[in-house]
Amino acid sequence: MMKHCRFCEGKVAEIKQFQADEILYESDKFYAISSIGGFIPGWTLVFPKEHNLNMSVFYGNQDLHFFLSDVHKAVAEIYGTSVIFEHGSNNETSQTACGVAHAHIHIVPFNQNIELLAKDASPDLVWTKADLNSIDKISEGNEYLFCANKYSGTDTKGCLAILNNPQSQFFRKVLAKAVGLVDLYDYKKYRFEDISTDTTKKLTQHFTALENTQ
Repeated sequence: MMKHCRFCEGKVAEIKQFQADEILYESDKFYAISSIGGFIPGWTLVFPKEHNLNMSVFYGNQDLHFFLSDVHKAVAEIYGTSVIFEHGSNNETSQTACGVAHAHIHIVPFNQNIELLAKDASPDLVWTKADLNSIDKISEGNEYLFCANKYSGTDTKGCLAILNNPQSQFFRKVLAKAVGLVDLYDYKKYRFEDISTDTTKKLTQHFTALENTQ
């Protein structure tokens, strides 16, 4: 566990900095929160409680997919078609992590082809087809970007690019351009707290209702 990492063991909820830090769903190994700077309603992050810098070591874990499937399904039911992506850093101070030195994956309601948009936005990167389970092997400890138009559990296939140089908020820039908010991608400057708060409220209500019916 990284010293002072507020994302370890769900400590994000104990050291709340924003309304979006409220855990909206969790298991013994993973938890979900809405994204500060999430300019698209429903933008949700899934974190492991175990500290790691990227998600590659977790993608072969069935427990992750049980949890991720629940969250993805909830987001899709409320907000519609959703994509997933990750900025896979390997250094606590890397710009790829952009201040969040703890593994996490994004689930974002978005009905365009994020794989194609990512390729168009980065002519200098080499993108290859990859499934989630192969990321750890393919990346070989290097930093990477991964995105997929559809989440299908362990069968999820998307596009992977190995980074020779850090890429800060890459997918935020791609999405911001696609939805006409090209200059508002930076979550450190533009927090969209009203959207994040509403996402937290709606998804928390959804999971609470599910628990009450079980």
